[in-house]
Amino acid sequence: MTALVLCGGGSRGAVEVGLYRALVELEIPVDLVVGTSVGAINGAAMAAGVSPDALAGLWKDLRRRDLFRLNRELFWKLLWADSLYDHRPLRRFLERSLPAKRFEELRVPLIVTGTDFGTGQPVYWREGNLLDAILATVAMPGLFRPQVVRGVQVVDGGITDNVPIDVAVAEGADTVIFMLCACCDRTTRPVRGVLPILRRALSIAIDRKYHADIQRYAGQARLIALEPPIGREIDLLDFSHSDELIERGYAAAMAALKEWRGGRAS
Repeated sequence: MTALVLCGGGSRGAVEVGLYRALVELEIPVDLVVGTSVGAINGAAMAAGVSPDALAGLWKDLRRRDLFRLNRELFWKLLWADSLYDHRPLRRFLERSLPAKRFEELRVPLIVTGTDFGTGQPVYWREGNLLDAILATVAMPGLFRPQVVRGVQVVDGGITDNVPIDVAVAEGADTVIFMLCACCDRTTRPVRGVLPILRRALSIAIDRKYHADIQRYAGQARLIALEPPIGREIDLLDFSHSDELIERGYAAAMAALKEWRGGRAS
């Protein structure tokens, strides 16, 4: 079984569209999709049968204002507001863009990851309301308010399982294809500002877990890791580079997947 694992990374998730295009062009079938944060949005579209061109079109037309609107509670609650942004514009975008609203309507099985904000443990969805699961997995604390799904307060799945290789292996995948879109690059410059410092700290924690999972599961499945050059200059909320990122993801995926398929044939 071949599983496609799609990680979080905000606007950098556009590289996953390039991976999708390469998979379709090379006619590599995928039996399972596992998605975290923006990877769950891409994964839902892929699992629903949205074409690579249509998904690329969504990304290329996307602008920050389409997803992010200031939470009005900030004006009277200030620091006691639950989030900086209102999640309702994102929900409307998903309602317009995704042809499936429930997991059961998807053509390919999809698992979406989240983080139980009460226990700190990862949670997973594979059935029921698809939009609720996606809104939960993208609920980065501070940006979007935690979502309540089936009585549980849930936040961004990337906090506990940003590259859920473990889920794919546990489901029986013998081949796991995944692409990184929020790499934690080395920096020699001091990080300044509250948000950049918090983002850097979270990136380090996510990156450490990813490398630990690579070592842990390398002997249990064939891991095809794709790391397209993204560049630290692209902010996680800057959607103006989607066209460029799609092409970078496509080039990296085509090179790696052709090599993998050639090696498998020999």
